[in-house]
Amino acid sequence: MHRILSLAIICILGSLGLLAQSIQLSNWRTMSSLRTVRDADIDLRGRIWAATSGGVMVIDRTDGSIEEYRNVDALQTLDCTSLMCDLVANVTYVGGSDGSLDIADTIGTWTNVSDIRRATQYTRRRINDFSKRGDTLFIATDFGIVLYNTKNSTFIETVDRIGDLQEKTRVSSLCILRDTLWASTDSGVAVAPLNVETLRLPSVWTVLDTTSGLPAIRVNFIRSNGNTVAASTDYAAVEWKNGRFEMRIGTPQVITGLTFTTDRLAINTASEIRTMNGPLSVTWPGELLGHVWPRSGSEELLLVFVRDRALGYVENNIVTMFNVNSPISNQFAHINVDTRGGIWVATEVDPPRTGQGVSYFDGTDWININTSTQPLLRSNACYRVSSLPDGSTWVGTWGGGTLRCTPTDTGVVYERFDQNNSTLAGIPADPNYVLVAEVAQDRSGRTWMLNEQTADRILSKFDDGVWAWSPNCSDPRSNIFRTVAIDLTGTVWAGSPTGSGVVAYNDRYTPATDDLCNVVRTSHTQLPDNAVSCIRSDRSGAIWIGTSKGVAVISSPSTLSNTSVPFVRRISALTNAVVTDIHVDALNYKWIATTGGVFVLNEDGTEVISTITKSNTPLLDDNIRTVAVDETSGLAYFGTTNGCSVAQTSSMRPLDGLQASAVIHSRSLQQRMFRL
Repeated sequence: MHRILSLAIICILGSLGLLAQSIQLSNWRTMSSLRTVRDADIDLRGRIWAATSGGVMVIDRTDGSIEEYRNVDALQTLDCTSLMCDLVANVTYVGGSDGSLDIADTIGTWTNVSDIRRATQYTRRRINDFSKRGDTLFIATDFGIVLYNTKNSTFIETVDRIGDLQEKTRVSSLCILRDTLWASTDSGVAVAPLNVETLRLPSVWTVLDTTSGLPAIRVNFIRSNGNTVAASTDYAAVEWKNGRFEMRIGTPQVITGLTFTTDRLAINTASEIRTMNGPLSVTWPGELLGHVWPRSGSEELLLVFVRDRALGYVENNIVTMFNVNSPISNQFAHINVDTRGGIWVATEVDPPRTGQGVSYFDGTDWININTSTQPLLRSNACYRVSSLPDGSTWVGTWGGGTLRCTPTDTGVVYERFDQNNSTLAGIPADPNYVLVAEVAQDRSGRTWMLNEQTADRILSKFDDGVWAWSPNCSDPRSNIFRTVAIDLTGTVWAGSPTGSGVVAYNDRYTPATDDLCNVVRTSHTQLPDNAVSCIRSDRSGAIWIGTSKGVAVISSPSTLSNTSVPFVRRISALTNAVVTDIHVDALNYKWIATTGGVFVLNEDGTEVISTITKSNTPLLDDNIRTVAVDETSGLAYFGTTNGCSVAQTSSMRPLDGLQASAVIHSRSLQQRMFRL
């Protein structure tokens, strides 16, 4: 009996050991922005379908509900560029920037057609527009026109040479007028009869250019009202009449949308929608990216696409925006999880050019924080977010100092720190332009932040309301440090992305006379490269360093002195990997984000226990910018410039109380048994 029980215990503990050395990923989903709308239409049920840069949403106007479709079990790509609701077949066609064609029925079942996407002979495969006649779907692409039989789901032909135009000329939009197909291109308007055997013959096409009345050779939109066609260039809308194009609407701003019905020709620019009678008398809620005017039942509904606000509809000259619950940007440049389980996202990937502020997800709603919504934020170039043990998250900006954000039960409390109320300093050329990167907190509760590109300092310290600053103790001329970690002894480790290696500094909680300072570089250690992308402290106190040529670890950082640096061990399993981020999870595993996927290492980095790439998961992209794991829920977040993939993992903080004691006891028992 005792032998059977012992064998059972060994089997159970052996299984626990195997489970502890593996990472299980499940329940994949995607976070992305639905706030940039490219196209929209209305189906037979009156629902609004919208193609966005982060997927597709379907809006029911009767109750305001929104269904969202992304890459998991629906779309082939998040970056949707065109959409058409087929009111005859009762399906919706969605085109993507990569050439993907996705077809949805009324109950949300998707069919993925990947032929255009896989046509690698064309370097640009974006789908720009649809038009349909009978069972033939005409698809405008960046390399020409593709004909697809919707009845038997087969491709009819590819027209990549239109008339005498250059081969693979981009077709921006299509329309059908009676028995002719009209195509807008970068080289004019192309027209062909539909009763010919094939459209691949250049001779069946007629190309209309400036000699036919077009105000410019590049045509962006073409639409039919059933009687004739209208087209638009960058600054003018024209109508085909009496064998040539005639001017209808001119504007000094770029036209980004065109609609045409029997009684209305309309264009939109960034600031207005204009018909032949002049601009609509409407106060727009922001910059207009486009518009459509589809029929909804017996009426037409004007839908407008507003920058960062998704879309709305216009009735009685009033714009009503739909409440779209999503982040403002697809650029998940840096992610952190706060103590309440909230997700913080910095959006700047190339400071200070592309940032749109910072987004915060509280588990239910997204809060998008930018200079328009939060006056205390002085720059949308938010490139780092650092969530600290005290519950706060510090947003590092390029030029606007730092914003401390503290979520509460009633909202988020914001405080800005810059050159006016702290020891943070600006760049030499502009003292008011303050760059703050990562922030970390030591065991005493002191907050340290990296202050980039100043004349005399790299660190500022905030301790119970008192500020102080520290120079680069190894080289005052070196001042670009972007990533920081603090070990158990209070040493601050700062990494430089521009080749200055790692600076280690410890003030010993005393005046500066006994400070510790040294530098870690390739010249005297096994650091793989001096360009450091991330530094993290693990649960045993070791310092992990990610570089453009792999990973290294300092297992005994406490041996730092002013004359010597601790031993740096290079992780051989990830030699030459371009590391972008490192996360230490609740089990002390290391999640290494790289340009080629994510690699999960065991505690000491001697074994890769999981490899996560697009080839074996629904990961959006192998080029991972940032990775974070919520130690309470076990949710892992993989940030890219195209959105964020989320998966449930087995990496969670051990249970408290008796359950935790039982787990610890079983592990201890397992270790003793294996020693025997």
